[in-house]
Amino acid sequence: MKKIVALATALALTLGTVMTCGAAETGDTTLRAVCTMTSETFNPLVAGNGDKMVFHSLFDCLFKFESDGTVVPMLAESYEQDGKEVTLHLRQDAVFSSGNPVTANDVVFSYNQVLEDPTLRYNMTGISTGMEVVDDYTVALHLANTYDKWQNYLAELLYIIEEDSYDTSRDYTQEAPVGSGAYTLEGVDSARTVTLKANDSYWGGAPEFKTVEVKAKVDDATALVALQTGEVDLVAQVGKDTYSQAASDPNLVSVAFDGWQIMGLMNFIGDEAFRQAVFHGINRDTILAICNDGNGEPSTDMYSKKIMDRYLGAASFTGYDPDLAAECLANSEADLSHAYTISVFDSDAAAVAQCIQADLGALGITVEINQTDANTFFDNMLGGTMEMGLTAMGTDMVSTEGMLTMFDPDKGYPFSITDDLLQKVRAVPTVEDEEEHMAAVTEVLNQLAVECPWVPLYDSPMYMVHSSRVGNVNECGCATYVYYFGDMTIEG
Repeated sequence: MKKIVALATALALTLGTVMTCGAAETGDTTLRAVCTMTSETFNPLVAGNGDKMVFHSLFDCLFKFESDGTVVPMLAESYEQDGKEVTLHLRQDAVFSSGNPVTANDVVFSYNQVLEDPTLRYNMTGISTGMEVVDDYTVALHLANTYDKWQNYLAELLYIIEEDSYDTSRDYTQEAPVGSGAYTLEGVDSARTVTLKANDSYWGGAPEFKTVEVKAKVDDATALVALQTGEVDLVAQVGKDTYSQAASDPNLVSVAFDGWQIMGLMNFIGDEAFRQAVFHGINRDTILAICNDGNGEPSTDMYSKKIMDRYLGAASFTGYDPDLAAECLANSEADLSHAYTISVFDSDAAAVAQCIQADLGALGITVEINQTDANTFFDNMLGGTMEMGLTAMGTDMVSTEGMLTMFDPDKGYPFSITDDLLQKVRAVPTVEDEEEHMAAVTEVLNQLAVECPWVPLYDSPMYMVHSSRVGNVNECGCATYVYYFGDMTIEG
């Protein structure tokens, strides 16, 4: 009990708000959410620590996510695609908070502003070669290829702002550019708690929640107490333990979403036979039973089902096979007197690493677990000092072809793969013929299952928790961190 009181007190200090009756009092039209990234800028067109929860409240995109993760038109009312050429038809009833209409000029201007930022540019140049105004409400988008999920990019990363009022020299840390979203920015305090006010003239309909407060990130334990006491209404992307604890509270809704990520082990060891031994020596069923409460299935593809898409089952592999693992290890030149390190940066991955440690120990491979913060983890990985690393890979925007680039050291990570495989990876984007392209991708997938730089374990679910007083919550926000506060409803 003392621990709960201490956590609640810490939360009150952190959030800067103490509510005597909680958030669910009668007639309360304020939604309180805890972000995963503190808002340090409100300009979505330049790189910086901007919170997507806030961005998607202030600025509409051309497309939006449905709760199941599918993408539908938003500011783009409809479109036609002919190969790499896409024609986007804009809604003619959408207006900015200034009252001015959203036009093709605003869309192309926003696109071009993203290209001006070297950090953000790669997102757009990866999927497209340009965008042009056709007329006031029509835009031509030129794609870089026909396989990337361009609609998902435009639903997540191209926020449309009003060209006429945008000032490239302005510091948007206390104010926001003019958008067409369901909310406008009222202010931000010294703790970077963001207050949003409903745009009752919003083209999509006046939001039910008239005020939204987006509060700074807190740890899961503190967030759970805040949910239980009614001090916050929604916390995105929590860990499995918090999700499970919240599931027993009738006033809370725990949501698990099978996203585009897959939990896997990156193996940077140069000895291929050793990597094969690791690949076949890990019992994925045991991991799921111990670390995932038996939920999920062992991976039979290199990436998550959502990412594999049309390649699902195209290239299978042998998973757990201790006899095969022992045979591979006998063919390796590995120094078994050496303790190999698996790096992790969160508690869920650490639990999985312990299962792997036991499995590989049974083969005679000694494993140590090194838990660091995320920044150190990725610095070590990119710096080439990591032996093995456990993490989830994949996003809603990336295709199977896009995921293959992780094996190209110029675009991804310093894996030890053969020159033959590297050249095949690099050749994939150049193959235009549809059948030949699929064959090239399938060949790479099959060869990856032989060289084993990446050990797929299981599709990684994402979790969030929200109050039962909040309805129509976008469930795929667990994985995308895209929420539409304007769509949410007040329940009870």
